Amino acid sequence: MRKGKKIAALSLTGLMAVSALTACSQGETKENTADITSGALAAEGTRANEAGSSAASGDRVKITVWTENRHDLDYMNKIVEEFNNTNDHIEIEYVVQTENYVNLLSMAANSGQSPDIFTQVNITDFKNFVDNGIVQPINDFITDEFRTINEVDDHLYEGANVMGDEIYWVPCGKRSGSRFIYNKEIFDGLGLEIPKSIGELPELVKKITEAGNGEYYGIIFPGMSGPFERWLEHSAEMSGVTPYDYKTGTFDFTGFKPWLEVTRQMFEDNSVFPGSASMKIDPARVQFSEGHAAIHANASQEATVLTEQFPAQIEWAVADLPTLNGRIEGCEYANPNTGWLMSAFTEHPQEAWEVIEYFGSEEVLKGYFENGYSLPISQYMDEKIDKSKIGRMADFTGADYEAVLPVAPSVTPEGENYRDALWNACLQGGPDIDETIDNLNKTYNAALDKEVKMGKTKRLVIKDYDPLHPGDGTIEYLDN
Repeated sequence: MRKGKKIAALSLTGLMAVSALTACSQGETKENTADITSGALAAEGTRANEAGSSAASGDRVKITVWTENRHDLDYMNKIVEEFNNTNDHIEIEYVVQTENYVNLLSMAANSGQSPDIFTQVNITDFKNFVDNGIVQPINDFITDEFRTINEVDDHLYEGANVMGDEIYWVPCGKRSGSRFIYNKEIFDGLGLEIPKSIGELPELVKKITEAGNGEYYGIIFPGMSGPFERWLEHSAEMSGVTPYDYKTGTFDFTGFKPWLEVTRQMFEDNSVFPGSASMKIDPARVQFSEGHAAIHANASQEATVLTEQFPAQIEWAVADLPTLNGRIEGCEYANPNTGWLMSAFTEHPQEAWEVIEYFGSEEVLKGYFENGYSLPISQYMDEKIDKSKIGRMADFTGADYEAVLPVAPSVTPEGENYRDALWNACLQGGPDIDETIDNLNKTYNAALDKEVKMGKTKRLVIKDYDPLHPGDGTIEYLDN
């Protein structure tokens, strides 16, 4: 246990939105879209296993890399091709797994067909991979140069990339917290501004919707793609509200009530883009891009989305999320990413590390950040990049209220998970808000008590927890 040190970890909100580096051997991307069947995995896995255990061209060792990311292929194809053309003892084979990534990794490990390295996974899967011996710590491999560039000692997040004293992956970048992304043309035309408090939202978006007369609406939600965590949860974080009470070591969803009430009011006023409740994220992005919604909210990936994937047909701008009372009283989580896990089964750990080190080198990261694929997490890299090259990603930088929050205990409650339950309570005609919150408090704390008693998890307590400085408290893990 790290007690008394400034050690934090990813927020309960922070399922790892991976912005990892991707590429393939000699610039040729291999993409596996097969269903998860033993035969399909065996065929693909055999190829990876053979590549990882035999020499590549000449006497070079082939290191197989898996990722589920495709957004940065153009850049990383070039980077891997350069590596393969110049390195005399290693060749990288890169495989994109487009479906059921975590299941494929688990099956590959169980069948002896694991890739040598792969992009980091979410908090729950990370813990499972550690507990099941699928990944190995990299402490003994980390070089002084890599440590300096990525400021490793400042980014040790218990339960997210670190377990005890063992480091399993190092974040080289981060995704920002969420922001309001708004149609500047609509706001300027109506003489409006983004409000500081959530209580002002219903009236604002109602006014916009009335002015739009069916052509545009006040706000849009991707109701089928994690709508609560897109921004409502993060606005609450900035107000000092989190699902887990770190001081008492219990779950408490009571503080979310104002956000549920405000969102339900917007739905009842018909100020939300029609069909939002059943809309996925990309269709919501398209509607905003085409000017049919005045407010959209998400994190820094939208910089690339609105300039490359769905180029905006309107002038858009970015603003801080509104909070409960207009003041920032807590940190919004920023998601560490751009990291690599090393398989416990690799036959070439030193060579696998050299690939990880290359992906986390100053040269590679500089181009990666300047192309807008992620934001630097280290001050070292922040000072090395030319910020004039990062485009609209610059709109999401510079927030001093962002941090990495401690990981709450992972539990499996009966019934709905809290994000789904809270979102359903936001909807017009949805379940009673007070009953929803009361039920979540009961189910989550019952699950926590049960799993602590069984030894499946520990109760996290930070008696001196400060929402504005979440990494400075004294962490304790209790067995009761």
